[in-house]
Amino acid sequence: MRKTCLAAILWLFLTAGVIACFGQNKPAFSIPFTLIDNRPYIEVKIKQHTFHFMLDCGADYGLEAKTAKILNQKLVDPMMMGGGAGAGKVTVWKTTVDTAKIGPVAVSKTKFLVVDMSEIISKLHLPYLDGMIGYQFMKDYAVQFDYPHHRINFYSAYSAPSSIPFTLYGGSIPQFKAKIDGVDAIVIVDTGDRTAFTLLNHFAIQTGIIKRYPLTDTMVTGFGLGGPVMARRFSLHQLQVGNVKLTNIASRIPMAKTGAFADTHIDGSVGGGILKQYKFTIDYKKQQIYFE
Repeated sequence: MRKTCLAAILWLFLTAGVIACFGQNKPAFSIPFTLIDNRPYIEVKIKQHTFHFMLDCGADYGLEAKTAKILNQKLVDPMMMGGGAGAGKVTVWKTTVDTAKIGPVAVSKTKFLVVDMSEIISKLHLPYLDGMIGYQFMKDYAVQFDYPHHRINFYSAYSAPSSIPFTLYGGSIPQFKAKIDGVDAIVIVDTGDRTAFTLLNHFAIQTGIIKRYPLTDTMVTGFGLGGPVMARRFSLHQLQVGNVKLTNIASRIPMAKTGAFADTHIDGSVGGGILKQYKFTIDYKKQQIYFE
């Protein structure tokens, strides 16, 4: 009897400790967002103007060309840049924004890349895409995309069960282990990718998925920097990330030979079509992600 009581007391103590640990999560600040085309948009204020920027963990500070023109920004150092979702290259400029207010936080003398995103806005029928906020702003926080409540919470410290460790792909994008139809894989997560799951062509060929599944013909499945994303669509049987198992996932296999989706160092990309079902947290300090 005494052993039973001691065991019960110990269980209560440990349970209370776990609850207390996870219950200490309190955001330093929160920002509401609007979900458009499976991507989160937040308000950013610059020079008395209120703009709508995508919060994109796959990007950095960026201004759309028209936004830079409205702000009368000085553009310098033009260059051609590839590596976007499209296969082509685009002209990119640099500029320095004196002050940008993101929620309660003001960032000063910040370098932005400037690019013409009018094709993306037009082809995807977006109401706006004035710019992007990415890794450089988020890297000092645990950033929670609370899709069910349309809020982004920024934590100084965060704890939750079932964390998934990650490293940084390209120095800024979370990449982690997953299983695609039971096969080990490395995938990234991208809040700026509207598709549920993008399976890279090299992995589809190596695993036989490209022959085993009925695929659509190659079609336009989106637009990004560098042009249209030409891909074949299909429904993937299973994707496992940590303890999260997903089935019958709307997926695509890009056919491009150049651009981000031609990279053979990663095998897939988890996008907004999946993320919008969760409270999804990226803890950049501890390099852990959480699906809740």
